[in-house]
Amino acid sequence: MTQLYEQLFRRKSFHRFTKPFKPLSTEQLDTVKQYFSLCEPLVQDIRTLLRIVPVGQTTCRQGEYALLLYSERKDGYLQNIGYLGEQLELHLAKVNIGACWYGMGRPKEREYEGLHFVCMLCIANQDEGCFRTKEAKLNRLDAKDIWEGEDAYHLAPVVRMAPSACNTQPWLVIEQDNTLSVHRVFRKRGIIPPFLVPYYQSIDIGIFLLFLELAMSHKQISFTRTLYWQADDLKQEQYSLR
Repeated sequence: MTQLYEQLFRRKSFHRFTKPFKPLSTEQLDTVKQYFSLCEPLVQDIRTLLRIVPVGQTTCRQGEYALLLYSERKDGYLQNIGYLGEQLELHLAKVNIGACWYGMGRPKEREYEGLHFVCMLCIANQDEGCFRTKEAKLNRLDAKDIWEGEDAYHLAPVVRMAPSACNTQPWLVIEQDNTLSVHRVFRKRGIIPPFLVPYYQSIDIGIFLLFLELAMSHKQISFTRTLYWQADDLKQEQYSLR
């Protein structure tokens, strides 16, 4: 998974795809399915499934295909889908397939093989030059606004780039005594209906955790992970650095 680090700087959310784009081949789609089967979960023992359907079979009207992510409903399943789906998005960037998390999109089948639909990404082939460069401007909070503590390893400038629904960026890292605590915090909701804010921002936290772990692995920081799904202060995860 560490090979995805460079894609943190290259990925972008394709809210509009550059046309015309070359149709995705059967071989490309098969590779996407195979890659998802190899993705590392955040939470073990949660059954997930990826379906790929033409966007016309969903409420999405962007791109060529939709990647439908299904899951069992267990503690941490939303964060797990964010963690898995973002691995997939970063891999797609690596092979010049543009992608965008399409939170409000819906498929025809809300349940499939006993699993519940969680979220989707829309995808299409894009030219290499359509992706972000390290010099591109990014509409994100400053590193100091998402990190409390010294940030001894300079991780905040990297993890601040994580995408989120309506760019709400619902995360805060507290660094203390060689421990990183990740909290889900409310900043804004954009156009997300109030009752769906915890749903989508939990997926966002899974995306953020992947960014954080890739950044730590790149810095060769070893850590142990502890998950907290029921914490009163909405703490999501804690890393003890070694």
